[in-house]
Amino acid sequence: MKVTEFLFQKGNFISLYGESGSGKTSLLLHVINEIIPSIYISTDGVSYQSRVEKTRWKKEVHFINVNSIYELLLAIVRSSKLNPKVIAVDTINSIYRLTKKDKDLEYPLILLFSLSRENNIKVILSWQVTDFNKVSGEKFMRKFSDEVLRVTRDHVILGNLRVCKFKIKPQGVEGCL
Repeated sequence: MKVTEFLFQKGNFISLYGESGSGKTSLLLHVINEIIPSIYISTDGVSYQSRVEKTRWKKEVHFINVNSIYELLLAIVRSSKLNPKVIAVDTINSIYRLTKKDKDLEYPLILLFSLSRENNIKVILSWQVTDFNKVSGEKFMRKFSDEVLRVTRDHVILGNLRVCKFKIKPQGVEGCL
């Protein structure tokens, strides 16, 4: 089974969480290059760009960097006009972690959720965790997501009675192994 099939097996609104370096960003980048047209929205600056430069991207893949809740909401609205099949947000809770304002997480989730349901757009989100593997904004993650998947440092995706081991290679993600 392909990683993308595994990720979206239980629905169109998927959340990935795990420690830094577990492969969440690599999984999101793999998904947007496999399901096109697609949008990748980064709330964590341009750290992903070194990976982007090493990969051959399809024309229909778009990248957006945002630094505030306003820019994130605007990016989501503008993305919908491109009629994407998938929108990836890496990481959805980074602004919330700074402000601790529920609206900074709830508004983008409501917007993404309605786009997903009304336009049949797949949405995949990565979530940052604390040092104790606790998700900031976990109640929102569980409320909106069709499925919540944990990504471990040894490149395993854990779902509800489902497991997918993957490898990160220069040309993308390989799995489920």
